Amino acid sequence: MDKKPLEILLAIGSIILFTLMLVIVHSTFGGSESATNYEGYGYVAVLMLFVLGVSAAGLKLVDVK
Repeated sequence: MDKKPLEILLAIGSIILFTLMLVIVHSTFGGSESATNYEGYGYVAVLMLFVLGVSAAGLKLVDVK
């Protein structure tokens, strides 16, 4: 498989996945007053998962020819 379409799909897919994870965190922790304290931790966790996922995918792209 060619590398360029794979990179484009990875970029679009990662942005969509990041947006979905942010929506899930907001809908889970943003609704009640007692869970508001945990919403910030959820955003940090989503950002960390996003960075780790994109980094891992980027490392795998190096092997694709």
